[in-house]
Amino acid sequence: MTQIPSLTIRAAEPDDAAALTEMANLPGVRHGTLQLPFGPRARLEQRLAATGDDHLLVGEICDTGATREIVAHGGLLRGKRRRAHVGEILLIVHDDHIGRGHGTAMLRALLDLADEWLGLRRLELEVNTDNLAAIRLYERHGFEIEGTKRGDALRAGELIDCHIMGRLREAPRLAPPFDPL
Repeated sequence: MTQIPSLTIRAAEPDDAAALTEMANLPGVRHGTLQLPFGPRARLEQRLAATGDDHLLVGEICDTGATREIVAHGGLLRGKRRRAHVGEILLIVHDDHIGRGHGTAMLRALLDLADEWLGLRRLELEVNTDNLAAIRLYERHGFEIEGTKRGDALRAGELIDCHIMGRLREAPRLAPPFDPL
C-alpha cells in the first residue's frame, strides 16, 4: 500500500507564484475554474505580494526526498464596507492530486479562518454546474446552492452554467471576560 504524504497548509508567498501558475494552467484546473490558458506568472506574483484583507493559502506535500510540491491553493477574499461580514472562497487542486482529501483539508482551513478568527457570517463561492465533486464537497461543509447563472462563462467555445453557493452562520459568541488570576 502506498502512503499518501500529508498536506501542510501555510500562507502563500510570492515565491510560490511559479508553482501556482503551473497549477492554474493545468487542463483540469482550467476546466473547473474561470482560469484562461497561458496565465502569466506576473499576475500571481502581484497578487501574492499585495497586502490587504485577502487570505491566500497553499497546501504542499513533502515526499521522502524532502522535495516540497504545492498541490492545492485556496483563498478567502474579504468583503468591504457593508459586505465586511462576507468572504468569498476560492479553491483549486492540482490535476494529479484530485480525490486525495487535499481540497477538503484546504476548505476546512479556510472555514476555520473565516469562522474562528475573522468572524465572517456569510461565505460564498461560484462553481461550474458540471463540477459535481466540488459541489458535493461544498455541500458537505454547509454550503447551499442559492441560484444558477445560465450561460455564465465561455469554456472551450461553449457557454456553461455556474451555481452560486452560500453558507450562513450565526454571529460569533461573546467570550467571557479574561481573568489572568
